[in-house]
Amino acid sequence: MHSERKPPTTPICELGELCRVELKVENEQAARIFQMVRSQCEVRWNGEQDIEIDLHHPSLWKAIEKFPGGVKDEWSTFQRVSRAWHTAQQLKRDSEG
Repeated sequence: MHSERKPPTTPICELGELCRVELKVENEQAARIFQMVRSQCEVRWNGEQDIEIDLHHPSLWKAIEKFPGGVKDEWSTFQRVSRAWHTAQQLKRDSEG
């Protein structure tokens, strides 16, 4: 996004400061739904602790269904939210070592 600006800029994050993510318009609904359902997940006990294995799909579909104003492309939104959740989980696992 910063490289597309005229003139191109460097994100504040890369300069060592905290920054806010600028969402593209087409991702706004998915981001809001992700914030609502990100803690609703399926877990399995591995003998030592609960391991988050997937986002709870019924919760995600209900959030999409009940989203104020409706969601135009439900399937795409489901995929975006699911992909975001799995990416966040991978980053979490990578940071834990």
